[in-house]
Amino acid sequence: MASLFTLFGAKGLGVPEVGRLVSEVLGVDLEMRESSYKGGEYFTHRYADGAVISIEGNVLDEDDVHVEEGFPEYSTLIYLNYSRLELEERLSRVKELDLLRSETV
Repeated sequence: MASLFTLFGAKGLGVPEVGRLVSEVLGVDLEMRESSYKGGEYFTHRYADGAVISIEGNVLDEDDVHVEEGFPEYSTLIYLNYSRLELEERLSRVKELDLLRSETV
């Protein structure tokens, strides 16, 4: 079964550190991008099958609320969209990452 959306979080690690960790674990090159909407630098990778990974800071919005307000203790977020179970399983074995939410179809 594939997940429509999965969210992992990392406490105390910045976006660049989590990007390096995820790149190594998944064996992919992540593209660095910049967006004021996403709090500055973030990393992304799009797989040929449509799966997308994005590593972003859990920054405060204009109302001083964290992007993922239910998880303010997580400094960095890893979003997987339309992912394969294999990717989720590999990330779930990384001790620095916690599974925060998953929606399956």
